[in-house]
Amino acid sequence: MGEAEEASSSMLERCVMAEKKQRLQNSLRLGPRELDALVDRIESSSGAKSSKDREFVRWDFRNVTVVLTIENAGGSTVSIPVVAKDISRGGISLLHSAYVYPGGRCTVSFKVPDGRTFHVPSKIARCTHLGGKVHDIGIVFDEQVNTRDLLGLDPMEEAYSLERVTPELLMGTVLVVTGSEMDRELMMRFLQETQLNIRVADSIEQGIERAHKGCDLIFSDLHIGEESGLDFVTQCRSEGIDVPFLMMTSDNSSETRDDLRMSGVNGYFSKPIEQQRLYQAMAEFMLADGDGGPVYTTLDEGSPAFEFLGNFYSSVPQMVVGLEKGLQESDLEACRGLCRTLAGTAAPLGFESVGHLAIKADRALTKGSAVRDAAAEIRALVIACRRIRVKPAA
Repeated sequence: MGEAEEASSSMLERCVMAEKKQRLQNSLRLGPRELDALVDRIESSSGAKSSKDREFVRWDFRNVTVVLTIENAGGSTVSIPVVAKDISRGGISLLHSAYVYPGGRCTVSFKVPDGRTFHVPSKIARCTHLGGKVHDIGIVFDEQVNTRDLLGLDPMEEAYSLERVTPELLMGTVLVVTGSEMDRELMMRFLQETQLNIRVADSIEQGIERAHKGCDLIFSDLHIGEESGLDFVTQCRSEGIDVPFLMMTSDNSSETRDDLRMSGVNGYFSKPIEQQRLYQAMAEFMLADGDGGPVYTTLDEGSPAFEFLGNFYSSVPQMVVGLEKGLQESDLEACRGLCRTLAGTAAPLGFESVGHLAIKADRALTKGSAVRDAAAEIRALVIACRRIRVKPAA
């Protein structure tokens, strides 16, 4: 046997061993390929249709290494290795080889693609026998999770987490900036059933002026008459306007989406405008928090690292400017240095989510050959840094 054949045989053996090991990690003894086949059969038989009563969008989350820890009445716990089928902001669907009783308390532990491990306190909502030894366990999380951050969803792919939006719950102020009178009228008509205060502008100058008066969300056209929506984003950010920014356009090319990733927008909205998608897009940032909520330190005042927070707060704006400049100038070393600084400082100072994003951006920069290869990760880090706030006094 030649060296090439020996290497190929050795690789095959390692793959087989890895597959066997993964089968032992869950009660159904499934590896990734068998899990995919099983879930495909389940979805095919059920039709995998969206329910009009479903609140959250379900995302495919086929994971062979999930641990379900059930709390018994006497205070003891039992940990069961199961597999995951899908996940949403509000819960997760698990597959197990036996029946479990609904109503019990539990914790779901799982890893996401970037290596982080989550332990989510939850409740068992249902258990349905699907056939053979397969049972579908419905889990409801105690608190909603951010699926965008959890799964690394691309904000330029209209990845909304709320499936059903009640328009009456949409409250706050939205600034709509577009040179199209038809688009303005259409949005005003679509949003009549909401409690939103809608401000409109038809130029960058007017948009900046009205944004400074305060708003919770900016919804801008990529082309504002003869002006560029990208220039509008840049000017807003340079003047300290850091509310969530959604850009709408009929241009869905990958080049345009790359430009939007690097511009500072929080999301993308494709034309033509549809009412339900408009509700979902706005609700993502006004109800589900999207990328728009503040980020506070998890440290308490008694922590030894608490005294260093002041310097960190003052340095973050400078690092944001540095990252944006590095993006614009394709400065690989500058971006990598800032990402590594944030990776080393953010988590110890109580900003774990920012630290994870910094690590993710650094890995993307290391793996790629240019800054543009890590543009999405760097932009996500910039957005997270802009959300950092000093914790309000109790």
